[in-house]
Amino acid sequence: MKEIKENKLKLYIVRHGQTEWNVLEKFQGQMNSPLTEKGIEKVKKTAKELEDVKFDAVYASQMGRTVETAKIILEDNKNEKPELQKIPELNEIYFGKWQGMTFSEIFDFSPQEAHNYFYDVKNYCATNVGGEELKDGLTRFLQGLDKIVKAHESGNILVVTHGTVLELFFNYIENREADDLDERKLIGNGECRVFYFENGKFFQ
Repeated sequence: MKEIKENKLKLYIVRHGQTEWNVLEKFQGQMNSPLTEKGIEKVKKTAKELEDVKFDAVYASQMGRTVETAKIILEDNKNEKPELQKIPELNEIYFGKWQGMTFSEIFDFSPQEAHNYFYDVKNYCATNVGGEELKDGLTRFLQGLDKIVKAHESGNILVVTHGTVLELFFNYIENREADDLDERKLIGNGECRVFYFENGKFFQ
């Protein structure tokens, strides 16, 4: 992916690579598990696509899986490497009591709320499992992006974050509701989406 010289702010937003808990279908949320070999391989492919892009700054969530993903991308980059900055606003949704449980376990633990989350998300109530409401997680994530765009008027910025908050962000820029979400159809691990920020708005 060749660098394009433009006087715009350009965000390269990447979901972390596949982790052990992704494979086991466990809710990670704000807990962590290591990248798998397959996850590392995919991130390296993305890194190859981005190797010519001169990043002016790099941001990741506080989770080990995003930090490791960002480091792999920077490792293969051909340009001067900026310091990695971790900001909590980019963290994944906090899933409360579900964190560390498999999908099947949450259906045993709280069948109604699990059904709501996967099949009727408009009726999902995170407080019932001690978690963070989706709309609150989106607000937090947007606050993180706001910090980034206020710090950079132009240039290429790498942002490494998580699947659910990214899906909420995609809904936001498409003027869809936060609860228009399907956990089973998130952006793939290690994949990159490119967004511009101009006149107070994000667009692809």
